[in-house]
Amino acid sequence: MERDMTGFTLRHSCALGALATAALYASPAFAQAEVETAGAATQNDNRIVVTGSYIRGTPEDAALPVDVFTADDLAEQGVDSPLEFIKELPSVGASLGDSNQFSTDAQGFQGVGSLNLRGLGPQRTLVLLNGKRTILSPGAGFVDTQLMPLFALERIELLKDGAGSTYGSDAIAGVANFITRSTFTGFEFQGDYNFIDGSDDNYSLSGLAGFELGDSGNLVFGAGWQHRSELGTPQRDFVNVGYETNPSAYSALATPGLFAVSYFDTGTGTVNTQIRPDVGCTDLGGTVDVGRCYFTYVPFDNITEDENRYQAFAELTVDLSDTIRFRADALYSRSELKSLNYSPAFPPTQGPNGSGFVSAFTTSPANPGVAAFLDQVGLPQSSATNPIVAVTNVLYRPFGYLGNPRDADRGAGTGSAINDAYRFSGGFEFALSDTLRLNVDGTYWQSNRDFYAPGIVGSRLQAALNGLGGPDCDGVTPGGNGCQWFNPFTNAGQGNGTFNISNPFYRPGAENSEELVAWLQVPNGTREQESQFVFDVVLAGETGITFSGGPLAFAVGGQFRDNRYTSDPYNEESNLDVNPCFIEGDLSCVGTTTEGVGPFIFLGGSRPVSLQQDVYALFAELNAPITDRLELSAAIRFEDYGSPIGSTVNPKGSLRFEVTDWLTLRGSVGTTFRGPLASNVSPNFVTALEGFTAAGGNYKSKDIYGNPTDLGPETAFTYNIGAIISAPVGGGDMTFSVDYWSIDLEDRITITPGNAIASVVGNGQTNGQAPVDCSSPLVNLITFSNNQCVQGTTLGIDISRVRTDFVNGPDVKIAGLDFALNASFPLSDTAELSFGANAVWNLDYSFDDFIVQGVNVQPAYDAVGFGNYFRDPNTVPEWRANAFVNLGFGDFNARYAIQHIDGVTDDRCINRDPCFSTAGGVGTNFGVESGSYTQHDFAVTYDLELAGAEVQLQAAVENFTDAAPAEAQLPLGFNPFIGNAIGRNYRLGLRTRF
Repeated sequence: MERDMTGFTLRHSCALGALATAALYASPAFAQAEVETAGAATQNDNRIVVTGSYIRGTPEDAALPVDVFTADDLAEQGVDSPLEFIKELPSVGASLGDSNQFSTDAQGFQGVGSLNLRGLGPQRTLVLLNGKRTILSPGAGFVDTQLMPLFALERIELLKDGAGSTYGSDAIAGVANFITRSTFTGFEFQGDYNFIDGSDDNYSLSGLAGFELGDSGNLVFGAGWQHRSELGTPQRDFVNVGYETNPSAYSALATPGLFAVSYFDTGTGTVNTQIRPDVGCTDLGGTVDVGRCYFTYVPFDNITEDENRYQAFAELTVDLSDTIRFRADALYSRSELKSLNYSPAFPPTQGPNGSGFVSAFTTSPANPGVAAFLDQVGLPQSSATNPIVAVTNVLYRPFGYLGNPRDADRGAGTGSAINDAYRFSGGFEFALSDTLRLNVDGTYWQSNRDFYAPGIVGSRLQAALNGLGGPDCDGVTPGGNGCQWFNPFTNAGQGNGTFNISNPFYRPGAENSEELVAWLQVPNGTREQESQFVFDVVLAGETGITFSGGPLAFAVGGQFRDNRYTSDPYNEESNLDVNPCFIEGDLSCVGTTTEGVGPFIFLGGSRPVSLQQDVYALFAELNAPITDRLELSAAIRFEDYGSPIGSTVNPKGSLRFEVTDWLTLRGSVGTTFRGPLASNVSPNFVTALEGFTAAGGNYKSKDIYGNPTDLGPETAFTYNIGAIISAPVGGGDMTFSVDYWSIDLEDRITITPGNAIASVVGNGQTNGQAPVDCSSPLVNLITFSNNQCVQGTTLGIDISRVRTDFVNGPDVKIAGLDFALNASFPLSDTAELSFGANAVWNLDYSFDDFIVQGVNVQPAYDAVGFGNYFRDPNTVPEWRANAFVNLGFGDFNARYAIQHIDGVTDDRCINRDPCFSTAGGVGTNFGVESGSYTQHDFAVTYDLELAGAEVQLQAAVENFTDAAPAEAQLPLGFNPFIGNAIGRNYRLGLRTRF
């Protein structure tokens, strides 16, 4: 893919220069658009405005580093999704798209894609569609790239430089501009089938049609569908490596669980308590350590989820007169993940009696499952002289190795994520004179997301353990009058469906009914909606001042953005206004420190939110071709967010100096910014989950509070210095470029680091079994089991939830080098050999100290070369690179590509050996050094004419060495941002044009 980036520069840089000149000297009358006919790829001269400037004619090798990828480039590479394109860019950091529910950054974003330039976070990369803002994932602050209509794209332009002075907020790391085929005529159909071992394969289908509208315009419309099948974690050996190797994938809260049975001795008047593990742990696939059954939830999860994506797109361009052009486009996109896999049931971090997971629930001695349990563990039945007075679920989760009865295939818990969005954009271009253009445009988009995960309501579970469960229960008669018992023991299920293991301890008739489970485990999530209206006006042209290199060009304009965001709990159980306390329907906690815990045993709830944010901006830009070899540009932007955020002014300057015919120098310097989202300054909070190190890696609640009082914009000082060498070599052409880039980010908008806060209060412990410091200044940010902290008694594992807040955090300095090499050599009149490489060398990613309430919770660090699994900015390899060799021979094209990502060190393991250990003390360094990842791909295309149509046959083998992703001490056992967990796969495609 990267060959085509620099290859575009090599093949078309002269044409772009000519187009730039033509655009600046165009007459006021619009030339009729030169249409792209089926099989051709021409360009309307009057539309060349390359990303990074509002002034027409910015060439690709100008002062700003812009990479260009055409639709044909992606076809040659075998790319058939935005995610596949994004993941192969060396300049991109950790991006969403693959399933990764165990990362805090990814929670709640299944089915959403992102683009994360420089690893600064996807919120700091501005993604455009046809030069205008486009659909964000609701409340997230970044564009959902999975909604892009790849079938309608003409090219993708990637600006790897700060562009806040031009485009406003969010463009700190750069800009990606997806540009559609507005002048296409004819018909095109594309189909792909991707063979993936262990799944039902992936496939897609799309169609595009384009028509000339007399002599004045063009209409293009089309639709696409992509299906990605579920790929379960048991299908890949590198995921399930065993407890002693990767204990992070296991939990001591299981079914089979650990129970305490209390007998009352009527003769002595004393209570005798016997603690026993339930039977069947190893029989059902578990591991026993220090007398506990360790449960791995990972086999119930997926590497990729079953997903369907749909897009419909239309674009109209029409000349209303010799001086007025109208352009409009419309996009509808939908993604559906209706069967997201989760653990059969999440473990308890709280119960109806308060926070904490130990002994959070009890089981009635009259529960029918108790008798079989007692027989199986060798305890006596209740008797008149030795009656059972209590059965306590000491360490336990409602469903474990027996699976969830509602999923007959694998026993997983099931959630859903549906994204539904539409966008309209259009406007008028007025030719006011030979050299002056006025553009007036409006864009409106709306994005909806319905998302839920399966959550168990604690008070309902306790009622069912006492025989008062089910939707028709009268609340009085255990096991009668519509009331049902919930059986928490191993004897309740027939076996482990994921492992295909029968349960030798199953007792027929002891099952939990699906009706009861549906009452206990309800959808817990949100229904989110975000919309944005953008009004743009830009006046661009010449000033009348002429230099030896050409006229002084300018652009001035303004922008208004109106954002509206709402979020509503998925149901009343999720609504913290209705259910703020541990017990469903209880309001006694309102006004206390436990308000907002919600009734679920693991997942948090939410409150209804309705937010609005208006932004006003003014900007100006100049381009001065001082000589034929020296070009200077400058831009400035004012953007106002109103109270309480305020306003910001950001300038930028750039230059391009053609030293010789073969050497060009370029550079840019400026400031850029990002304003807080409306949700960042909301007084409400949301709850995520994180595996806190101080709690032994166990997942607990992390409450993220908005900051309505003093959260301001973040700003960045950026500069880029580069050189381009381009010269004929051996009858062909070669281009080499190198760019040094630097970003100093100040007042970074972030949340306080929950894991670091917990570690400070936990005295730096890693196993969760040591006492915490109840006198710590940060103890007020932690909620513990039983809602209290007792010095010398409360342990790290007793951490139940951690409070974090949006703040302007510590400054960040990042820097690196980009390299690109491209060469092409004609072998004959019909054959060409080309090769090239692209690489990013990350030199610096340094964070200052993070101070919270006067405490340095996270000392300064450099993130380069580390996994950064529980700290910003997630994984940052030192090197990312790819290379290719391409042979075009007549109608045949073959391409070999290689992608390399450096390995990283687990930052949790500095000065620790072994880094991790099991509960029994078995040490492991699995994943401490992840190892690097190298992927090899091969793709071919063949063009032919068939029945009057132009047909292209496509085939590709991706990852043909079947390389495994990098190891990591994470639940899935690999780092999802270093490698491809799908493994070797095969793609066949067919494109037809006529």
